[in-house]
Amino acid sequence: MQNPEISERAATDQPTWIPKQQPAGVQPHMTDEFARVYQRTANRNTGQVAAAALDRVGTIQWGTRVLDIAAGAGALSVPAALRGASVLAVDNAPGMVNLLADQLAPFPSSEARLMDGQQLELEDGRFDATFSLFGASLFPDWRRGLSEQARVTRSSGKACIATWRRPPGGGPFLVMAQALRAVFPEMQPPAPPEGFLALAEPDRLIEEMSLAGLAEISVEEIETIWEGQSGQSYLDDLRGLHSYMGAFQQLDKDGQSRVEKAIAEVIEGLTVDGRVLIRSSAILAIGKKA
Repeated sequence: MQNPEISERAATDQPTWIPKQQPAGVQPHMTDEFARVYQRTANRNTGQVAAAALDRVGTIQWGTRVLDIAAGAGALSVPAALRGASVLAVDNAPGMVNLLADQLAPFPSSEARLMDGQQLELEDGRFDATFSLFGASLFPDWRRGLSEQARVTRSSGKACIATWRRPPGGGPFLVMAQALRAVFPEMQPPAPPEGFLALAEPDRLIEEMSLAGLAEISVEEIETIWEGQSGQSYLDDLRGLHSYMGAFQQLDKDGQSRVEKAIAEVIEGLTVDGRVLIRSSAILAIGKKA
């Protein structure tokens, strides 16, 4: 059973998905290494939402033109390509694009490109189905992201948006947030991105998608279950991801050790039959281009 404190206090969690910012403009989350770490640890969570999104949109088959915006580590792009779709996966992180290009290499009609989801360098109405899973909600100009997605969706085509129901997201990010709170209760969490909070509210999400030019919008809440190993194996498995979580990375070794002990206590309460099960909710919305 999920620790109830995770759900009850989620609205004030530290948004630990934001990697630590480095001097001179170096962004760790843009690297090949981060892309591999994210694929290994996060796709098992986001992939569940991606599978539901493909099923709900339907008609993803041979020849369907699919755009995956802020495609990340390919949780949606690869399954869509396996269904026969012609997939264009775009992301603003070079590491993610490199990983996506490798994953999509076996599919001649699919490709990956480096591109800003807030300014898509694509013609109007090009795609039958467009997806932005956990992307638009994090854009600085999230309204423009929604408008751009709608613009490149063909008339009567479908646009799909997903965001986490509450910050800081799902899976290990929830555990890290709770552990940080336990060790450093005085830590003031920064505000989550504006789009995260706005699009996590179903009524607001419908309103914003309508303003972007979408109609017949349906919204549902989906539960995801992140599954991992328990005990020390959990920490070993997640060490790479933890190194990219800004609040954790900025601690000294003693602070990190204390947080890791708190993590062990949190996951003990989430362990069922030797497996760590972390439940979280996502909002999935689908609209039709008018």
